[in-house]
Amino acid sequence: MHPRNPYNKPPDFTDLARRYPPLRPHVFINHTGSSTINFKNLPAQKRLTEALLHLDYGLSLTLPDDRLCPPVPNRLNYVLWLQDIVKFTCGSATIRGLDIGTGASAIYPLLACGIEDIWNFVATDIDERSIQFAEQNVSQNSMDSRIVVERVQADGPILQPLHTSLMNFDFTMCNPPFYSSAEDVSRSAEFKEFGPNAVCSGAEVEMITPGGETNFVARIFLESLQLRTKCRWYTSMLGKMSSIPDIVSLFREHNVDNYAITEFVQGQTRRWAIGWSFQDARLPDAFARVSNPALQNIMPSRNTLHHAFPGARSADILASALRNVLALINGITVTSSATPAIHDHSSTMLVHARSNTWSRAARRGKLPETICADQNLPVLRCSVECRERSSCTSSDIACDLFFTWVEGKDRSIFESFTNHVSRKVTSTLQEFVDII
Repeated sequence: MHPRNPYNKPPDFTDLARRYPPLRPHVFINHTGSSTINFKNLPAQKRLTEALLHLDYGLSLTLPDDRLCPPVPNRLNYVLWLQDIVKFTCGSATIRGLDIGTGASAIYPLLACGIEDIWNFVATDIDERSIQFAEQNVSQNSMDSRIVVERVQADGPILQPLHTSLMNFDFTMCNPPFYSSAEDVSRSAEFKEFGPNAVCSGAEVEMITPGGETNFVARIFLESLQLRTKCRWYTSMLGKMSSIPDIVSLFREHNVDNYAITEFVQGQTRRWAIGWSFQDARLPDAFARVSNPALQNIMPSRNTLHHAFPGARSADILASALRNVLALINGITVTSSATPAIHDHSSTMLVHARSNTWSRAARRGKLPETICADQNLPVLRCSVECRERSSCTSSDIACDLFFTWVEGKDRSIFESFTNHVSRKVTSTLQEFVDII
């Protein structure tokens, strides 16, 4: 689960039932002596969703029996990942999101707007019954001014609001129909070793689409090629890990290198999400890469590069050497990060460069003065963190620099900068030693 997800530990069902009486008839003590509910029972599942949304987020939902009942922890994982992306790459005073296939619950816009006061949504669906309940749920939570529900046509553009709106969007999100046919749904259930662990009340319109989720997300991607920077980040959930390579192949075919893959886990259920952008803002590896060995060949390139400096005896000494090196590079601006350090004994500097002045070719005058066509955009923006850590093999202190690419088009510029600075820092540290 996402580290900020409050449901990392199972809820206390007894306490939930005490605070939300409609849940009481469905709570029982299992063979281990713990309180729980029967997740294969639809009324129990609905009362649990209602309880969590009401008690933790002040939301009220009306859920029909013939449409999906959304599990809150899983849905929250996606919202929290988007929250990370938005906070790292969007500086807008108002955030605009598009929820594709919002469903009867409109769970994503409601959760997101309940957490973030400046977020607004357009929520779309092709199903009239889902639209009716979504509008009802938005209204009964007094979110009409922040969430607009729109019906779109199944044979029309998936990203219809982006095509017609005069305003840009910060992100899209989607929980697509996972399956290509009823047979596909049946096969998926058969492959689960112990059968499905929760009841599914989804209608065919929510579960099945021609070509399955891979084709659906591919359609979104192909539309995004026309819209490009109309939206900062296009994202979608995926129900099958096997769908990810096909989507990444499309990225590579169209030279899209700014993308992210993440993984959501709730109990025995595992989901994935993928995102891509045509803008220059880059995501740190913590948001864009997962450690799953089966996916390493298709992960985006690392945006955080690590260089070790065993000769530095403290983070302060390393930071001093770094400042000396950066002061000698022409055309860059260096500021201290206003964000509190995550790690003890660490400090972070932000570097902003409008041209490549550090490479050997630039120093010899073989590069144009600036590489960026837009004079208002940097060729490189990155953070450099000096971090101190205890050595695993001795009592000595080890120090590292972590370079994180924040903005830019050309990866080679970022990599050349990190290599140049690391070489110069190594030389500077040796000079410090010689002086001492």
